[in-house]
Amino acid sequence: MTTTVNLRKLLHRKSWEMCTPCLSALSVTNTSSGSFVVSDKYNVVPDSLAFFVQNAAAIYRYDGNEDAWVQLPGSGLPGTFAAGACGEFKGLGAMGGTFTQAATGGSAGSIITSKTIARSLVGRRLRVVAGTGMGFDGLITENTIGASAVIQVNSTVVFDVTTQFQIFSGSLWFMNAGTTAVGFGVYDLATNAWTTKSVTNLPVAWGTEGQLISALGMAAFASGTATSATTGTLTNTAKSWQTNQWANYQVRITAGTGKGQLRAIASNTATVLTIATAWTIMPDATSVYSLEANDDCLYLLGNATTALYKFTVSTNTWAVLTPTTPRAAAAGAGCSCNFIDNVSGWDLQAGDIPKTLSAALGLYKQNGRFLFSFRGGATNVLDIYDVALNTWVNAVAYGNQQETFTTGSCSLDFDGDIYLQKEATGRIFRFSVADFVMQAFAANPGVQAAVVAGMKMFMLPYVDGGTKINFLYTQRHTGNELYRMLVI
Repeated sequence: MTTTVNLRKLLHRKSWEMCTPCLSALSVTNTSSGSFVVSDKYNVVPDSLAFFVQNAAAIYRYDGNEDAWVQLPGSGLPGTFAAGACGEFKGLGAMGGTFTQAATGGSAGSIITSKTIARSLVGRRLRVVAGTGMGFDGLITENTIGASAVIQVNSTVVFDVTTQFQIFSGSLWFMNAGTTAVGFGVYDLATNAWTTKSVTNLPVAWGTEGQLISALGMAAFASGTATSATTGTLTNTAKSWQTNQWANYQVRITAGTGKGQLRAIASNTATVLTIATAWTIMPDATSVYSLEANDDCLYLLGNATTALYKFTVSTNTWAVLTPTTPRAAAAGAGCSCNFIDNVSGWDLQAGDIPKTLSAALGLYKQNGRFLFSFRGGATNVLDIYDVALNTWVNAVAYGNQQETFTTGSCSLDFDGDIYLQKEATGRIFRFSVADFVMQAFAANPGVQAAVVAGMKMFMLPYVDGGTKINFLYTQRHTGNELYRMLVI
C-alpha cells in the first residue's frame, strides 16, 4: 500500500496529536530531573525506535508504529541520577559494548558468533570491516537465538574466524550523573543487555545539564578514487583539500583494492590523507573511497564547565580535549549541543573544498565538521566547535538572536535544523543552520508545570515504501502527556 500525502493544511496549522504517555504508571507525573528521550531519528534501524530514560533503573522503549511502550532492563550503572544525565542513540549495535564483533567461525553465507543474541535481526544491515569477507555489505536473512548465535547473510562468501563485522541493530548510550561517581554504559538491542564502560578521565561529580552527541556515521560527505597510497596514507592528486579539513573524520574503502577497510583520519594536506592506523591491505589506484563523520566517537559536555570530552568506542577510552581556542564560558543550565551533518546547500566545491560560511571566524559549510552548542545559563549565546581543527569559535552572531535558554530547555537536530524547546514555556523554535537564523516554530499544547531538566523532544519518521513523513514528539514538563506533530 502507498500512503497518499495530502497534509498541507495540517502542516500549515501545525496540528498536534496526543500519543501514549511515556511512563508505565499513567497516573504518575514525570518529576525525575535529568530524565531524557533519544530516538532513531533517521530510521537507521527500521523499527521507529525511541528510548525514555526515566532514571538509571526505569528505561522504556517506544515503538512509533504502534504508539506504545515496553520496559527494558535497568542499566545497573553507578552514579546518582539527576540533572546532567544524558544519552545518545547509535544505529550500530554494540554487543558486549563494542561496534565491531569478531566471528568465532563461519561458512558460506554464515557467521558464527560468541554472542547471546536475544531477537531476530532479519533485515538488519551487516558489513564486514576486516578479515575474510572484508567489504561485504548486505542484509541478514536469518539468525539463531541464544548463546553462540549464528547469523546468515545474503551472500555466498565463506566467512571464518578472521571475519570482523558490524551490524546496524541499534544501541542506547547513557551517561549517568553523580555526586561522587558517574556511570557510563551502553544497551544493545540485539542482545538485550547493558555493558558498563570506562569513566576514566571524567569528573567524579556531574550534576548540571549534560549533552552526549555523536555523528550518524553513514553519510558520505565526499568520495573519489585514490591515485596512490602507503601503509599510512591515501593520496588523490585530483583534490585540493584545505589543510586538516578531514582530520577526525573517517575514510572507508568502498570498492577496489582494500574494499571494506575503515580508518580514522589523523590529518590531511591538499592531496594526502594520513590515517590513524595503518592499512591492512594497502589501497592502490583502483581503490574508491568515501569520507564520513567518525562513528567511533561520542562527545560529552555540560556540568557547568567549558570542558569537552571525547569517547572512542573501539578503545573504550575518554580523552579530555584541549582545543586550540577554548570555550569562552561554561555550558550552563539548559545548554544544548548538536552534531551538524545534514545541511542542504553545504555541498563541497570542485576539489572537495568547502564554501566559506564566515571568513572572519574561520567557519566553513562542511557537513560533519561542527558541533553547534547554545550555551544555556539564561543566555542566547551560540558557540561552535570545529571537530576537524579541535577549536571553539565563541559567541557566533545569528539572526533573531534574542531568546535565551536555561534549565529545562532541550534541543535536537534534524536535516540541517536544530529544534529548541524553551524551558517549561512549551515554546519551540527552529534554528536553520543553512539560513543561520532562529525562527518561531510551534508551541507544545500541554499546560506546562514545574520545569524538569533533561531532553523532552525526539523525532521519528513514519515510513511506507517510498513515502517518509517526519514527526516531532514532545513531552510535557512534570507531566505524562506526549504529543506529536508533522514537520517538513
